[in-house]
Amino acid sequence: MSAEDRHAAILASVQARGSVTIRELAAELRVAAVTIRADVRELARGGQLNRVHGGVTWPAGRPRRGPAGTAAERRDPSSLRGMAPGHVPKAPGQAYSLGMVVPHPAYYYPEVIAGARAAAESLGVRLSLGVSRNLPAEERVLVAQMVQSGVDGLLVTTAEDPRTSPGTEAWLNTLPVPVVLAERRTGPDTGAVESVATDHEQGAFLAVRHLRERGRRHIALLQFDTMTAPMLKIGHRQALTALGLEPCSPDVPSALVENDPADLDDKCGRLVRAVRDGQVDAVLIHNDSIALPLVSRLQAAGVQVPGDLDVISYDDEIAALADPPLTAVAPPRHAVGAEAVHLLVRRLQDPDRPTHTLMLRPQLNVRT
Repeated sequence: MSAEDRHAAILASVQARGSVTIRELAAELRVAAVTIRADVRELARGGQLNRVHGGVTWPAGRPRRGPAGTAAERRDPSSLRGMAPGHVPKAPGQAYSLGMVVPHPAYYYPEVIAGARAAAESLGVRLSLGVSRNLPAEERVLVAQMVQSGVDGLLVTTAEDPRTSPGTEAWLNTLPVPVVLAERRTGPDTGAVESVATDHEQGAFLAVRHLRERGRRHIALLQFDTMTAPMLKIGHRQALTALGLEPCSPDVPSALVENDPADLDDKCGRLVRAVRDGQVDAVLIHNDSIALPLVSRLQAAGVQVPGDLDVISYDDEIAALADPPLTAVAPPRHAVGAEAVHLLVRRLQDPDRPTHTLMLRPQLNVRT
């Protein structure tokens, strides 16, 4: 069905019945609910329908024609052509309103937000921001408020990973507007939800390959528990295998406790011993907020960086400010935000396009 046919059929159905749900329209026209929602938004902007929660109603004061909305006519929308004004495609981004929810605004995400804002401005769409503080309950409240305010689509960085959180995955499937995940990946049952994310596995591979090219053979990975950590572990392991390197000894620390100075001191002491015993000569550290204080502690303990130990940081937020400046893997944060907006606007303009998952590769910034 063309957009014009769908619009005519929707108008006929609502005109005949007074009100109808999105689910009923989707079943009658045999198209996805997300497509019907996009059509309804278009018709409501022109004043031809009223949007209500979960459905649409016929505008008060406008005459209704009962016979025009029969089930037969709704199944054959070509018979209704001409009842509704012709569909006029929007210019890219025209009049769209998008909501964006991120976990926090202080680290990593400011650049994602900046990329989204720049793309929104270039497309002429409105962008509103909410910060969930990494709390799933607050995230859902913010999203509900945005949907209630009438946003056309959502950019969400979920507090929990949809691939490992069935509750998050199911919740995403209930949202009544198109959704693009920013710096999150979709799960096996995330339906029409789309995503733009960094290929963190590739980022770890770039770091290990660079260290191998510098002659290092005992390359460790040290990180605290984040959603990125499992992907870096996979990339690190794949790189060791591909480059013919052996994993480090279990004596070499691999995990840190976030915001725990005592744990950092303990892991630094173990790392110093591993360097002196020849068990490790390079380390990839996630992230900068850990790498900088760890390097200071290593130097205070007499470990030369570089020299005794090569260090690469992951995130590249402040790695250039270290002494010495650290080589770092930089995820394309600005591009993640920008591409998420572009992907969402394209979905709004063409609801029937295939569901997209976009992976962006990070960059290795080599410093002396």
